[in-house]
Amino acid sequence: MTKRLRATVIFYNEETQQVQLCTVHRDEIKGAIDRQIARGSVMNLPLGSDDPTAPLTDETLRQIGGMAVLNQASVHPELRDRLQISLQYPVDWAPAKPPTD
Repeated sequence: MTKRLRATVIFYNEETQQVQLCTVHRDEIKGAIDRQIARGSVMNLPLGSDDPTAPLTDETLRQIGGMAVLNQASVHPELRDRLQISLQYPVDWAPAKPPTD
């Protein structure tokens, strides 16, 4: 029997004002994942090394978590106001402009 692949979903719950996380079977959200890949909206996260077997450090995992929350804050202004973080560059929260040909 083949083990079903899983995905972790992080989202901001406006009602509870919490960042929430759940794990789902990938086949249940395959269409959504495929659409985001086709749009070029999937981000590969650096794991701290070019070696695919290298350990994942505390700092690497903090950065990945931070990227996930910043991604949610990009569409939830009420979450932005709660961020008390240091970034290398300031965030421009203005909507992205579509590419021009």
